[in-house]
Amino acid sequence: MNMIFLNGEFVEDNAPLISHRDCGFTTGIGIFDSMLAKDGNLIHGQEHYERIVHDTKTVIGITPLPNPPPLKGGKKENGETIFRWGDNFHEIIQNLIKKNNVEKGYARIRTTVTGGEVNAPLAKTENLSVLIDVAPCSVPPETPVTCVIITDLPRIAGCVLENCKRLDYTRSYAARRKAESLGAQEAILINTDGNIACGATSNIFIEENGTLITPPLTDGVLAGITRQKILEKNLSPLLSPPRFEGVRKESGKTACKWGDVREDSISTERLRAANKIYLTNSFIGLREVNLISDIKN
Repeated sequence: MNMIFLNGEFVEDNAPLISHRDCGFTTGIGIFDSMLAKDGNLIHGQEHYERIVHDTKTVIGITPLPNPPPLKGGKKENGETIFRWGDNFHEIIQNLIKKNNVEKGYARIRTTVTGGEVNAPLAKTENLSVLIDVAPCSVPPETPVTCVIITDLPRIAGCVLENCKRLDYTRSYAARRKAESLGAQEAILINTDGNIACGATSNIFIEENGTLITPPLTDGVLAGITRQKILEKNLSPLLSPPRFEGVRKESGKTACKWGDVREDSISTERLRAANKIYLTNSFIGLREVNLISDIKN
């Protein structure tokens, strides 16, 4: 039994939680965010919070809350500290980490925001439903991941919804199952222009003569936090993998030596010709790719 945060309260997760009229459940109207913590420390927590706010406004049409105030205690009710959604996002998560005894090692924090209960399909939403849960997760892998390009499930170039982390992962689910049937671990998806977009649950970078290149958001790419931080040359040392040539250990600390990092469209031919390929997300940092090439699908 775990504790979760649901609509302003800490509750046990063994009771019914979601209404049968919640439009996130019935029609997939909602967004989610997955964030990593190590030893209780949130990795790029503010950036994840800002993405939740942005994606909620873009997908659901509601600006859910202002920026969180400085960390402080919540309101006391019957001896229990109560946090309202938006009062202290970071402290809510810290409390969940403590309540679920995941203060050591790696933990996955998932925030789900839906349009809440509606009386008819696609009716305008009025009240958001917010759920945050925390669970332990394994150490991020460092071995290369085997990938295949999937061409018949394209992401939509130029669509701003593709930049958001929406609840509907049907395309990614189908693409990964197809990749597995072709002997790969992960799928690399193209877009409707025929260029490379991203992985099923990750962004993609290629390395060309020491330069890291990733597709622009206009190529139907998810606006990943790790992608953003790499473009800013400001990736957390907790995610910087020693296998990447631009990262080395200095005095026991991980130091990044970045070359050029930029956005540019990547054709399938350019991907195959790259010096190296990496997948990135909040749980793997940069993970090198072994590409299975010349498979027709």
